Amino acid sequence: MTFTDPAERERIHDDLKGVVRGGLLFDDLTRALFSTDASPFQITPLGVVQPADEDDVRAVVRYAREHQVPLVARGAGTGVAGESLGPGLVLDLSRHLRRIVAVGSDTVTVQPGVVLRALRAELAKVGRRLGPEPGHAECTLGGMVATNASGGRALRFGYTRDHVERLRVVLDTGDVAEAARHPRWPAAVPGGARDRLDDIVAALFALLDEHADAIRQHRPRTVWNRCGYLLHDVLHRGELDLARLLVGTEGTLAVTTEATFRTVPLPGGRAVVLLGCANVETAVRAAGRATAAGPVACDLLDRRLLQLLRGGPAQTASLVPVGVEALLLVEFEGHAPAEARAAAGLLADALRRDRLALWSRLALNEDDIAAMWQLRDHAVEQLYAQRGAAPPATFVEDVAVPTPALGEYLVKVQALLRKHEVTATFLLHAATGQVHMRPFLDLNRRADASRAWSLADDVYRLVLDLGGTVSTQHGTGLARTPWVEAQYGPLVEVFRHVKAIFDPAGIFNPGKIVGKSSGVPFWPLRGQGDKETRRQGDKEAPDPLPSPGVATPGAGDPPEAPTQLLVPLSVLQEEAQRCNGCGECRSTSPAERMCPIFRVLPTEEATPRAKANLLRHLLRGDADPHALASDEARAIADLCVNCRMCARECPAQVDIPRLMLAAKAANAERHGLDRADAVLARTESYAWLGSLLAPFVNAALGSRPFRWYLEKFFGLSSRRRLPAFAATNFLRRAQRRGWTRKPAASGRPRVAYFVDLFATYNDPSIGEAVVAVLHHNGVEVYVPPRQHGCGMAPLAVGDLDTARDILQANFRELADLAREGYPILCSEPTAAVLFRDDARVLLPGPDADLIAQATVEFTAYLWSLHQQGRLRTDFRPLPLALGHHVPCHMKALGGPVVGPDLLRLVPELRVHTIDVGCSGMAGTYGLRADAFDTSMAAGAAMLAELGRPRVVFGSTECGTCRIQMEDGSNKRTLHPAQYLALAYGLMPELRDRLERPVGRRVL
Repeated sequence: MTFTDPAERERIHDDLKGVVRGGLLFDDLTRALFSTDASPFQITPLGVVQPADEDDVRAVVRYAREHQVPLVARGAGTGVAGESLGPGLVLDLSRHLRRIVAVGSDTVTVQPGVVLRALRAELAKVGRRLGPEPGHAECTLGGMVATNASGGRALRFGYTRDHVERLRVVLDTGDVAEAARHPRWPAAVPGGARDRLDDIVAALFALLDEHADAIRQHRPRTVWNRCGYLLHDVLHRGELDLARLLVGTEGTLAVTTEATFRTVPLPGGRAVVLLGCANVETAVRAAGRATAAGPVACDLLDRRLLQLLRGGPAQTASLVPVGVEALLLVEFEGHAPAEARAAAGLLADALRRDRLALWSRLALNEDDIAAMWQLRDHAVEQLYAQRGAAPPATFVEDVAVPTPALGEYLVKVQALLRKHEVTATFLLHAATGQVHMRPFLDLNRRADASRAWSLADDVYRLVLDLGGTVSTQHGTGLARTPWVEAQYGPLVEVFRHVKAIFDPAGIFNPGKIVGKSSGVPFWPLRGQGDKETRRQGDKEAPDPLPSPGVATPGAGDPPEAPTQLLVPLSVLQEEAQRCNGCGECRSTSPAERMCPIFRVLPTEEATPRAKANLLRHLLRGDADPHALASDEARAIADLCVNCRMCARECPAQVDIPRLMLAAKAANAERHGLDRADAVLARTESYAWLGSLLAPFVNAALGSRPFRWYLEKFFGLSSRRRLPAFAATNFLRRAQRRGWTRKPAASGRPRVAYFVDLFATYNDPSIGEAVVAVLHHNGVEVYVPPRQHGCGMAPLAVGDLDTARDILQANFRELADLAREGYPILCSEPTAAVLFRDDARVLLPGPDADLIAQATVEFTAYLWSLHQQGRLRTDFRPLPLALGHHVPCHMKALGGPVVGPDLLRLVPELRVHTIDVGCSGMAGTYGLRADAFDTSMAAGAAMLAELGRPRVVFGSTECGTCRIQMEDGSNKRTLHPAQYLALAYGLMPELRDRLERPVGRRVL
């Protein structure tokens, strides 16, 4: 079957419409989004099926077998071996099969799409946990079953297969089977009929009996092996543990639809000891000693990782003393805190006494323990954040050798790296001999890709000579299948028999573990191997795509390519290529913001990495020059609300928001803006008009017919309570009070105040409070009279012309002030983000650089005065309880968030920091009728905290976040400047504001 034929794809799609109730995604863009995962590989699938339930899975499997269509089950796509990539149908089990079915006293049953982080939280409620703890908490339980995941605590808890009690699977016939422990002679069935599972079990017993000696002889000497089909321990006292056999088979034998795990108790106490060693060799010896003490984890960081930590934040760098070239992290658990503490302390004392450790530090509480492990995570993240050099590549990162051979391996692998003229970094689970080596190679370049293959061949031969394995934790997949035969020799024929017993038609994830990879030569690397996977297996080596930013002879930008881009195409290509697909952007951790839309719509297209894949696909050398401007691309780009959190929290610091602004701009240039976006792009004009006609407009905003009219004709939600307009805007008030005249030279500090739209037209008392507080602290304030809004509203919808016009007008006001040494003070964090970041891209040049350097956010400015001892603290007591929401754009500015600490200087003011996620408003996004439900869902965590009884009023620096907070909680919310002005006794009228119900319009 030719999967590249559009007519054939359409036929399969139409066939499946009649048998599948879930999603069928066969369009080119969605297929491109599922063509990659966290590996360096790329294969475009025939289509994506998102089964609604087990019956859908059964129907698809039957269809695939009947029509010889390959099936690849996929979870979160966080695997680094390419195990979830293939040219057939992708079964996206992460979309709908996400139910935790049952939590027992010592077991848990889940569907395959359940995310590990969610399961951890649920089990913690009953004092339990899952033993295996992969480092990526966004992986799915189905993915853990498929790859036999383990994680850093494998030393104590082993692999996933050690904790699986039974699996519910769909076999190749579409039949459902319970895989557990099966006797050699099943009970007789009335009528003598045998089902498919009975046949499989009987055939496996015969095969394993026949090849028992070969299975025993060809095991690697290390016990930390998950490569191939693990057959050595599935027969026990006349029973076949079929669930144990299936775990780690990467979906090549069946599709899991439910899994039951045995759980373990949460520890009674934990302790971590951080040990600094003179070099890696000494650290390996120290790890050997540590292993005897019974830790649950023992990780080793090499010199290059430590260099990255030393160059990081001060709190991180302080944990890496000078003279240390390797760090050992060792964790102990106990029934009580004292037990864990004693074990960690004894180990630290012994290793320092024997000079195996130069330095040690204990972590005994949860915060300190988390900080210790964040050292490892931060070091790995910094690896991927490096720019201007070859990135770390994952293709030989998953080996293990017997622990006595670990030192020898490290010496010899360094020699191999020198032979291939490659450098690498090492992270080791030292107690288990597991080595995660990441060579610095750009796999988008043909020369580096070729070097990677030969390096892998040499490294794996070394590993196997030492009795090790080519796959210990991360999967076999596309990355390591070519070396399975080298590891197992004649046992591979037994693997093929196992595959044939389960899947004689070869539909389940072909090309993984056994067999060739669909005829694709070597590895189907991103940027070199796709073009529909080189027509699904052409014999010739793939031609590389043009490198980003490098001209191809006789080629240039595609004819009639979009011109309204924030940055050149080559820069967009380079930024998109930086995404390694790790899947960290699927995070739902309360400690991270990442993507608020993905938290509401947990689909692949909502992830930030999907946006990078989108640009990579649309900007490839043979792409349609208009594809970037298509409405299909715009639909995906609109799932980015420009909160900037993924750019901040992405390990590789890929600027996804800028990529999506470029896609929106290309679409707007070609097709124009829809009605709602056109209104939002001209927010300032409507705000000016609303202020001019404030009595009439404010009355109309309370009218249901008028709000229906706004939704019907302008796309603004009738359910959104829009803020009132001030009859006299702030700039007019400032002019009357003389603030728009430059202050005379006095030697006192001075600032130029940029107000932005909300404080200008909706709540001028914010601006008045800012000026009053600054004057109270001896700061002269100049309000440039011809300033406009910052321009983020048109920029966010792709209207670059309007954004540039607004910015140019502001530059005429602000550039000379910056040259004169005025700080440009912003009370709206979005304005500060635009001036510091976007302005340099929209209007690059010396003016933009000056303004960016001069821009400072209001609370940060006041906090700097406080740190210098210059902030007046003559506050009156303010007996209020506030919930202060931290806006995304405050975090995007990069500095510490100081608003809550500033407010805590006020006597009797109780401030609860709310930093649990985006407000969901995302600028003007939450005003749209078609975004209202998503906006409220995205802000649900914040609104829940704001709604707690301990919080009486709200606080935030962001005007649009304030709209959401008052709309979703009915609690009056003010800017920190307003609370400070009230506490200073400068604006007592604000107390009346707090006492009025939110439903009352107060301006």
